[in-house]
Amino acid sequence: MEEYAEATNRARRELARLDPSWLAVRAGAVYSYPERCFRLSFLGMETRVSYPQGEVSLEGEPAGALEKLVILHYLVNAKGDLPSGEWVAYRDLPGARYHESAFRAEVEAPLAAALQVGEESIRRRVEELGLERRGYGGLSFIWEALPRVPLLFILNPADEEFPAEARVLFDAAAPSYLPTEDLEALAGMAVRALTGEREGA
Repeated sequence: MEEYAEATNRARRELARLDPSWLAVRAGAVYSYPERCFRLSFLGMETRVSYPQGEVSLEGEPAGALEKLVILHYLVNAKGDLPSGEWVAYRDLPGARYHESAFRAEVEAPLAAALQVGEESIRRRVEELGLERRGYGGLSFIWEALPRVPLLFILNPADEEFPAEARVLFDAAAPSYLPTEDLEALAGMAVRALTGEREGA
């Protein structure tokens, strides 16, 4: 998409000027010198990023515009911090407080709606992906969306009194890897992947 083109080109220029071995260590990725590319996992998909060109593929196919931008930002912004194990709400991320309503509307509400009508399909998807289950709510799990950016999903299926609810939390170290707007985009893509959608290329 044109709206991401300028930011993607900036990220590619930044990638090209940085040392690939240094980048790989900080991002928890693997760099292949013979292939001149990074390898990492993105939402459970095998991801390759060519160096220095910054071309991104997922499972051998070109990444979508937003996927490409988030993955490139992850590589060039990675600080090397390990996940802290402390979970924070979107509103507690840098600069996010005034965008909380948009996050709820664009990320958590669609997931709650999908849970309301398709709880079993979401449970099957969690099993297919082999996600780490946790003990919060009716269904909770951690998805390592990028090597050092885990997301915690806490889902409460509908019952006789209350509609389905969904929350997505971030590790406190997440801002060491992606800007806040990219973390919102990442959570949105994770939700679409859980509910059987994916951004078009």
